[in-house]
Amino acid sequence: MYGISRSLRNLRVADLELFIAAAHMQSLSKAAALHHMSQSAASTAIQRVEAAFDRPLCTHERSGFCLTKEGRELLSRSEQWLKMLHEIASTEEYPLRFATTHAIARVFVPAILPHVRIEVQLMRPDAAYGALLRDEADVALVLDNAPWEGVVATEVGAGFFQLYSRKKRAPVGPALLPEDQIEVLALQQRWQEKYGSPLAVKMRLPSWSLI
Repeated sequence: MYGISRSLRNLRVADLELFIAAAHMQSLSKAAALHHMSQSAASTAIQRVEAAFDRPLCTHERSGFCLTKEGRELLSRSEQWLKMLHEIASTEEYPLRFATTHAIARVFVPAILPHVRIEVQLMRPDAAYGALLRDEADVALVLDNAPWEGVVATEVGAGFFQLYSRKKRAPVGPALLPEDQIEVLALQQRWQEKYGSPLAVKMRLPSWSLI
């Protein structure tokens, strides 16, 4: 019988699903790829499962994902538990908790409202990151190139910065630019190469507010 440890309340369903996948595939790297996770993030997830049950569940060998006796016992029980959990969850409809910026919401949210029941939270990218970590949001869509530790991040689109003006053929004066990012630096470099002088900057603004 498995007793309830103090850390069991921190057990994540996604971690347990990763454990099951790694056990069946006999490979943590393959299970990590299946769940769109890095190797290190998957390893940390398995460690959380072990910490929750307070016992070693695998041998952590590079050659493969091998279960201990306790791991094999937990595998069958956890599969049964997850099956029951999914059956219960499938009978309830919960809204998708969606965190994004004001600018993205104006474009993206109206397109998905007819198809998906969502609860929208409007916030800055760093706040959306925190909402994911605190389990206050299921999905976040933001303009951000920074690596996010502890969450699965996927690039859903790519683009580039351009200079805009309300007037056609307006003379270029000092520009409002987002904070230093790779794309912004590339824009300034291309400007320098084309015109032989640096782009005049009037002010730096957070990228989430300048769209």
